[in-house]
Amino acid sequence: MRKTVKLLASASLALTLTIPAPGNSAEAATPEVVVNEVAWMGTTVSYNDEWIELYNNTGAAVSLDGWTLASSDGSPSISLSGTIPSEGYYVLERTDDTTVSEVSANQNYAGAMGNSGEVLELRDSGGTAVDTVDAWHGGDNASKATMERIDSNTRGTEPSNWGTSTGTYTEGTGTPGRANSVIGSSSAQGCTDTTEHLNQVSEAPDAINVYFNKCALDQYAVAGNEANYNVNLEDRLLHRINGAQTSIDFATYELNLPKVVDALINKAAEGIDVRVIADAKDATDPHYIERFELMRLYIEEMVRGKDMVVGTADDITILSDSPMLAVEDQVKRADHNLPPTPDDFPQKTIMVGNTEMSGYLFVDAEQQSDGTYYAPGNQMHNKFAVIDDKWVFTGSWNFTVTGLYGSDENMQNGVLDGNQQHVIEVNSPELATIYETEFNEMWGSGTLIPDVEGADFSSRKTDNTVHELTVGGKKMEVYFSPGDNAVDHMAELVKLEADLNTYFTIFAWSDQALVDELKNKWEGSYNDQQGTLTGFDVKGVFDSSFWNQWWSASIEMTGQTVSGSTNNPNTRWANAAPVYKDAESRKLHSKTMIIDADTESDPTVIVGSTNWSTNGNDVNDENMLIIHDSSITNQFVQEFNARYSQAGGTVSTP
Repeated sequence: MRKTVKLLASASLALTLTIPAPGNSAEAATPEVVVNEVAWMGTTVSYNDEWIELYNNTGAAVSLDGWTLASSDGSPSISLSGTIPSEGYYVLERTDDTTVSEVSANQNYAGAMGNSGEVLELRDSGGTAVDTVDAWHGGDNASKATMERIDSNTRGTEPSNWGTSTGTYTEGTGTPGRANSVIGSSSAQGCTDTTEHLNQVSEAPDAINVYFNKCALDQYAVAGNEANYNVNLEDRLLHRINGAQTSIDFATYELNLPKVVDALINKAAEGIDVRVIADAKDATDPHYIERFELMRLYIEEMVRGKDMVVGTADDITILSDSPMLAVEDQVKRADHNLPPTPDDFPQKTIMVGNTEMSGYLFVDAEQQSDGTYYAPGNQMHNKFAVIDDKWVFTGSWNFTVTGLYGSDENMQNGVLDGNQQHVIEVNSPELATIYETEFNEMWGSGTLIPDVEGADFSSRKTDNTVHELTVGGKKMEVYFSPGDNAVDHMAELVKLEADLNTYFTIFAWSDQALVDELKNKWEGSYNDQQGTLTGFDVKGVFDSSFWNQWWSASIEMTGQTVSGSTNNPNTRWANAAPVYKDAESRKLHSKTMIIDADTESDPTVIVGSTNWSTNGNDVNDENMLIIHDSSITNQFVQEFNARYSQAGGTVSTP
């Protein structure tokens, strides 16, 4: 689909569709009309409420009389009629016109689509295959998020040309009858290369390796400093785990990558000391039920070890912020080669917060003084590993399928269509010691056995770590939450050290002090609706799901209200800043601020797991790294420029 700013419609990006389609006829060279969005999973109202959207690529209306859209298995099989306007949409709703309340159906149809996939062929009135969709390359059944096309000029059989919608409509997640939320996720100002680029990787002492799972614009690199981009982050983590010689401390918010689970199990079986801290979820929360259940199955594999027997030397000890009870579904257990029942774990009735719970306790947790457990409302949101007391592997990436690949099918095909992320790994025994101190505070001890009474998570922690160090001549700062006032340090850094520019990509930002300091830099005033532009450069990208929330910093910076109006008397910034909603195929998940990039004024980058919010600063367990270095900052600029231009911002010519 084309955007108003036609970044995707350049001649260099247009692909000729000459691959034969089923039925022995070739697809049209330039597709007039394409299958643009598919709600193969139905809606939140009913799984039967499926719908399909077509898009007209051309500059003129197209008559669909005599056209067909049919699945290879015969259901659905639709004879189309009517007209689709120039660069317009045509919505087909199954059964009746109540499926999507926000738009009127152009046509109703009969016949269900299978959740495992369909081959859909769009043919014109002469029988020529105009477009083919050969599988569900996007979409999510659990959240009822549709499969959206990224580039209407690229063939529908290309897996990387599809994403999962982040837009919203009344009955689910999708964009019926309007521009797709994933437009531009594969192409922005030359960001069309999906090849993995590993340019700056070192195993040497004091090495700092930065990895981005999405594209970067390396034309903005300082000579010889091209970023590592389109990187399979799982491969980098496996490389680090598989190379462990003595110990692995692993703190994870979520985990469902089978290769990572297997690597940890194998290392424990070799005699490597493996300790794991994992975040617990509310097992009844509908947002977490399925994925927390899956995570517990993988965690039980680790607890049992390679021999699958509880209580033997190869078991991995795991501690959580709140206890975990084993999954008892025998079919799901069999999928993970677990015993039919978890009765070799103690069956207990325990108090978790104010709730009494019963089941097989297989992951213990921090205990209160009376022996009860804290509820899982707070998040152990860290994602870091410390290897052999020297390597620290950290960043914004959750160790999940969605976080890197987007779907199981993408993982099998090696397609990196997950959330936008960054990872930093540092070879520094001093930094490793700082992270181990934080790990041990949550673990309750410095041994292989956790102390559930001595363990401290969330606000029970104290500020007990070193905050400043030098790695290979580069000044670094490290802060953990809660206790270290990490976001306050960010605000202070902007206030005292930002001289020329600040760029950011952020998942969730509500901290007011940080917003105020940036406002003062931008327009020279802390006062509402006052200020004159100072020449200080601000650019930013917000994740679309939090772009227009009432608490989001984007409201103040852009002058938008929750309804989207720009006539908001409560807008605090007198001059709207050039910040944008992301255009990623999934979530913009990084929490990155770049200060004085490509200048002589102490270029600095702030990264890690910490969202700039009350939860990120005062509630959740988080880690933040601040790196004062021109080369590392420049690598983040290359990735930022890709995200910013893709979202609609203007980046100066290098």
